[in-house]
Amino acid sequence: MEDRATLEQMLSTARMVLGVLGQQAAGYTNLTIPAHLKVELEKKRQEVTSLEARLSQLQGVHPATLPDNLPRYTDVFVGRKQEIARCLEALSPDDRGWGVAIDGIGGMGKTALALEVAHRAREQALFDAYLFASAKTTWLSAEGVRQETLTLSSLDSFCREFAKGLGLAEIVNMNDATARRRALLDALRGRRALLIWDNLETLNTEEREMIAEFLRKLPTPNKAIITSRRRTGESALTIRLDRLSEVEAVELMWAKGRLYPRLAQELKATKPEILSALYNAAGGNPLALDWTLGQVAHKGCSISVALERLRNAANSADLYGFLFADAARDLSKNDRTVLSALAVFRTPATTAALADATNLVVNEIQVSVERLVTLSLVNDLDGERFGLHPLTRTYVRAALDGTDTVGVQPLASGIRFDSAAQRKVLRYWVDYAQKYGGDDKDAYQTYDKLEAEWQNLEGVATTLREMAGIPSALKDRQAAQMLIDLENALYQFLWFRGYWDERVRLGEWRYQAGLALSQWSDAGWGAYNVAWIYNSRAETEQAASWAARMAEVMERGGNLRNKATTIQLQGLIAKQRQDYAEAERLYQDALAIYRELGEEKDEAIALNDLGGVAQLQGHYDRAESYYKQALAIAEKLGLKQEEAYISGNLGLLALNRNRPTEARLWYERELDLAQEVGRQELVAHAQEGLARVLEEEGRYAEALPFAQAALEIRERLRDQNLEFSRGLVERLRGKI
Repeated sequence: MEDRATLEQMLSTARMVLGVLGQQAAGYTNLTIPAHLKVELEKKRQEVTSLEARLSQLQGVHPATLPDNLPRYTDVFVGRKQEIARCLEALSPDDRGWGVAIDGIGGMGKTALALEVAHRAREQALFDAYLFASAKTTWLSAEGVRQETLTLSSLDSFCREFAKGLGLAEIVNMNDATARRRALLDALRGRRALLIWDNLETLNTEEREMIAEFLRKLPTPNKAIITSRRRTGESALTIRLDRLSEVEAVELMWAKGRLYPRLAQELKATKPEILSALYNAAGGNPLALDWTLGQVAHKGCSISVALERLRNAANSADLYGFLFADAARDLSKNDRTVLSALAVFRTPATTAALADATNLVVNEIQVSVERLVTLSLVNDLDGERFGLHPLTRTYVRAALDGTDTVGVQPLASGIRFDSAAQRKVLRYWVDYAQKYGGDDKDAYQTYDKLEAEWQNLEGVATTLREMAGIPSALKDRQAAQMLIDLENALYQFLWFRGYWDERVRLGEWRYQAGLALSQWSDAGWGAYNVAWIYNSRAETEQAASWAARMAEVMERGGNLRNKATTIQLQGLIAKQRQDYAEAERLYQDALAIYRELGEEKDEAIALNDLGGVAQLQGHYDRAESYYKQALAIAEKLGLKQEEAYISGNLGLLALNRNRPTEARLWYERELDLAQEVGRQELVAHAQEGLARVLEEEGRYAEALPFAQAALEIRERLRDQNLEFSRGLVERLRGKI
């Protein structure tokens, strides 16, 4: 940016050269003056005029003759510091491009950024004219979508508008559009104008291409800024405008609050987590945030109510129609399939994953993704991955609900998104969970695959539940069955990897889906998986409630093994209530059934449970016998997780017998096996056991890290032994 002294020197030089040229021209008449001299004179006059206008701006004077129709587009502007800096750099004469192309989904603030940059450029006196023209056809306000009747729809209409702004009436009045275009380019030579072309996505392809050609011929040092929801790919700095950061979004909320007292009052009364939820639901989209805040400021809603409206596309037709309906009109069948698939993915998807999930060939996916990226409906991310903005996902999922409308307005001009494609992708993820999940003895080896895709799997579970309609009246039997299949594939993974809250949630959903389908065994296993977590957290009454539900449905439709497991679960609850005699009776009953059925794995588990009850009662020899019988079966069958927890129980038994050396060997074995299979609470149990062994040996400093690691896991899981772990850590700290 030139400073005032530099501009004054440039103006002085330009005036001097203009004077010399004028003296040369004085020797000719108007008819005989050489053409080249006439061109040089006009060019130098324009340069002097341009420098005078720029210098006046730096001197704080806004000349009446300065072409400037910049609107102040928004009452609040926050953030975008990096984008502004990049734009101003691209508007420098040193940059060889014609300017800046800003694209992104609707409402992301493209026009606001363009105008903010233009205002900053004017403050720095970068140009001698600042002209804005828009092809926008609709505006969104608190009252709804407003149609713009006087809108620009062609390159020629833009040329007329810019010529009018420059005061070039002879160009405005030309009859030939091609001649007008050339005359405007000629008039810009020697000038330094900034032209803002807004909302070009509303123009047809031919007109957009003609504008692109015009911009390529724009004489330097003139510059342009264009905004569009379509990616242009032109020879300019391209900025795909993304979400505001959460800090910037909160800054926007409070800035709006300073304008509207009622909004400020609501913001002060709203918990930070609700504001974070608002940010996430809006995906950092400034227009969506502004619309939501407008519901509070102008319509008397609370922020929580406005947030629910934002999340519900069907009740927010103005917003979602404004953001997406125009773009949706241009979608092919494959485009809608890809969008429907991406609405299911909760993490960015690769082309290969989309092909697997949709059964489209890779080339078809690539063509559709390229078009969707151009339309700003899909974000292209590092590593050739693609994802949806949260608002786009909400919009597509509303369309997948089987309706062509949002509220009372057309959702996408009659275009229905592909619910069959959505179902296919949901099935893809259920199959994925079944492939890499389950409870086979070696299933833990593929649990990293599930961990990597947990966000997608969790999103699929939520979608299936909504489609099924549970716990209300069943709406979709297939979705309910897929939800059961998904939970059945995931419950052990969730247990091993410490997703205990999620296991409770999915187990409850499986129970509800099983009831809805009258599949009593499935309902029972869902109840069992919920009860197991509550028992592991010593939330005994909750566990007992779910155990009772399990018993009820297994009585209606479970097999003999299911009923044995129900009995065994009741034994666990009796043990937690310290009714050891009842617990032992129940375990023995379950053991007898397992032996009758030849279920050796279940037999080993029941024997281990009997060992635990015996140990709590101080019957150490009997406890050891049960444990050793259970361990022998586990070793024979190659059941590593069972070997792990039985070894841990033998370690605890050795400690109770004051045999720390023997205990160390058992705990080390438990730790190795627990880490191999990835069962988190067993890792904590082994670490805690080793800490206790080291404590017995007086090696407190070595014991503390083991105890702290165990405590960290137990705190995350809210495990039933959490308080014991805390006490152990404090005790060891006090001994160091």
